Amino acid sequence: MASDAEYYTPLNAEDDQGLRNDQDDSLQYPPHARFASSEGFFTRKRIYALSALLVAFAMVTSLLMFGPSDPAGYVSDTMYSAFGKPHCPSDCPTDPFVKSGLMYYGQYPNDTRWVPFPHEPMDALQHPLSSETTISYDTIFPPEAFVSACPQYMKMMSEGSEDMYWTQGKTVLFIGSSHDRNNVEYFCQYLNGTYKSRGGHTAGFCKIPQYNFTIVNWFLLGMVDGDYDWFATEAKPFNFEGRIQKFMLPMMKEENLGNPDLIIETSLFWDDSFFQKRARHYNITHQDSPFTYTELVWHRSRVHALIHYTRQLYGTKIPIMFRTRHFRHDNSWNHIWRIFQLDQSIRAIGEELGIKLFTWGGKLEGYTNEFYDNDQHFKKGPVTWLFGDMMLFYLKRAIMPGCWQCHQWRD
Repeated sequence: MASDAEYYTPLNAEDDQGLRNDQDDSLQYPPHARFASSEGFFTRKRIYALSALLVAFAMVTSLLMFGPSDPAGYVSDTMYSAFGKPHCPSDCPTDPFVKSGLMYYGQYPNDTRWVPFPHEPMDALQHPLSSETTISYDTIFPPEAFVSACPQYMKMMSEGSEDMYWTQGKTVLFIGSSHDRNNVEYFCQYLNGTYKSRGGHTAGFCKIPQYNFTIVNWFLLGMVDGDYDWFATEAKPFNFEGRIQKFMLPMMKEENLGNPDLIIETSLFWDDSFFQKRARHYNITHQDSPFTYTELVWHRSRVHALIHYTRQLYGTKIPIMFRTRHFRHDNSWNHIWRIFQLDQSIRAIGEELGIKLFTWGGKLEGYTNEFYDNDQHFKKGPVTWLFGDMMLFYLKRAIMPGCWQCHQWRD
């Protein structure tokens, strides 16, 4: 396996004010990259034309390599812009979670759903404002509002529906933090599964016996790259490369688990903590300031390394998603601002590498009264059922041949 140094550049404590951009005209182009004179075959226009042909050839080759026959289908947004949406099998469900919509919470937690707005024009005369003094959810959400919503997969599974037997023998792997751990554990409780914790900050395994369905969560300490005593008191090593090798992979073997069918990973809140503790340790003045460009470049390089590492472990055919952020309870220490920066960075990487986004947290904005710690952790309840439906929807897309590359960013 390649060394870490190939994937990221260590962050120096003295270089937190951003990257300098010292320009020197003599260094603008290396000698071999200078344009030839207008005389001879390699004129400027011919070089431009040749470059354009090479780019077009590379893009067409990529589409052929990652076309409908490839289950993973890592197609970037650039490809969508250039060539349009790939062909989708007729039985491939449209992704409701990339559409704009609103949350439906209902009377009970298992009523919770994401409801996309309709595409067709709406006639206000057919939907008059209610004059009732008491507004019920049934009034606000008439039956036709759910036409484009995701099927209630988690509810169907909790009822033992035969329609969910496509989950037989499947495994979903979450690589992240306490938010993923809590979601997996709560999901298991609602479905009367068995949850085995291997340490709250290490790993957990949820198994639903009726469907032989497994969800795994690996707990990372963010993108930290060394065993810094000032950062944490957890069992070492701290970096994801060491933790996965020492803890997670042996545990997967003990649980007799092979390759997952879907991987969902993230790294946000622990990185915010890492930078804040690092600033205190080195007496850096911007402990509660927005991240510098240098810090974000470092974080991006580490996230790139995580993706590369995951694909080395399980191959390029296993679909990968990024779980995006949710808001904290308040903006003390500029936490919301800083998480927003990290989240934007992860979204850009996803677009660049053709990785789908698991936008569970963004759909819960404003639901902060449901934090059990008055900070960032959601209680068991409606948010769990949203999580379950989203996870099962994307698992179905992941295992259906030809589906993963469809509707990547927009429908």
